[in-house]
Amino acid sequence: MKTKQVIQECGEHACENSISDFSEPIEKNYELPVIKKDSFLKRFISAAKNSFWDLLSNDMAIDLGTANTLVYIKRKGIVLNEPSVVALRTDTPTKQVLAVGIDAKKMLGKVPANIVAIRPMQEGVIADFEAAEAMLKHFIKKVRMGPSLLKPRIIIAVPVGITWVERRAVEEAAEQAGARKVFLIEEPMAAAIGAGLPVTEPRCNMVVDIGGGTADIAVISLAGVVSGKSLRIAGDKMDAAIMRYIKTKYKFIIGDGTAEDIKIAIANAMPDPQHPETMEVKGRDLVSGCPRILTVTSAEVWEAISEQIKTIIEAIKVVLEQTPPELSADIVDSGIILTGGVAQIKNLDKFISNETGVIIKVAESPLLTVAVGSGKTLDNEMLLREVMMR
Repeated sequence: MKTKQVIQECGEHACENSISDFSEPIEKNYELPVIKKDSFLKRFISAAKNSFWDLLSNDMAIDLGTANTLVYIKRKGIVLNEPSVVALRTDTPTKQVLAVGIDAKKMLGKVPANIVAIRPMQEGVIADFEAAEAMLKHFIKKVRMGPSLLKPRIIIAVPVGITWVERRAVEEAAEQAGARKVFLIEEPMAAAIGAGLPVTEPRCNMVVDIGGGTADIAVISLAGVVSGKSLRIAGDKMDAAIMRYIKTKYKFIIGDGTAEDIKIAIANAMPDPQHPETMEVKGRDLVSGCPRILTVTSAEVWEAISEQIKTIIEAIKVVLEQTPPELSADIVDSGIILTGGVAQIKNLDKFISNETGVIIKVAESPLLTVAVGSGKTLDNEMLLREVMMR
């Protein structure tokens, strides 16, 4: 009987322990769905809020370049990439806009006396306020998705070292074009963000952005420009140099568009003398006054634009000299990111690397990097507050 009683007591004791052991895990497990539910609700409310505001306003980022304008819509990506050109009719009391973007570029150099096709942006800043405003209005209207109750917030990338007057002109043009609020971000900062560099960390990120109107060079750390320089020497000046070289050497005249085509097609920073690339171009002979065809080589193109490239390299060296030693050590490890349309010139990265002794990496999509970086700040309010110009 005693044995039976002991067994019974032990059994009861075991059952009590079992209940005690399982009761605590059951209570803990019971809380898990509540945590998941709260997290899900927060995400749902955040997504609904973003969608609601997106319905009210189509916020956008604009890379207002000298050669091309790109527009990035929040959570949609780049939706527009067109030339920064406006065609105006001048024989009316007020100038009438005939075409903007691609259609206007087709008119460059081919218009009668009563029509002008112009680039509102020169050397990275607004040269013709009215034309820039008309161009922005056209592009904003073109990309806005359906009806919206609020005017959009707009982020615009501008060159390093832009003056207060130039900065105010950009802001006013965007406001007149329909912006509710305008934020400015420096082009190399936008390029660094677009290239995926950790701009908010205490380490060096060096960017060289060579576009149509300016070459922007900057060393970035902790969401700020430590040292930088902006040159009004870039793609447009190279086009002009090609035109001048051909005119001087061959007494042959070509247009801006043809010079740009030559640069894109056969420009090479390290041309092969044994196997030069060639291109046939059409223009007018200065001696005879008649149109004819001329063959140009990559070596000649490099001879024409090398002065501009070497000026940019000297500016890169100056910025490197102004960089603190600790950040210079990071540059040795990570190198320099090269962006902008001119970055697509063949072997340019190798040539700059040879001249500076620093590794040069070309961004994955050099033409789109600034627009993508500006757009990323739209999707990250905290990042926008850190990097915007004040």
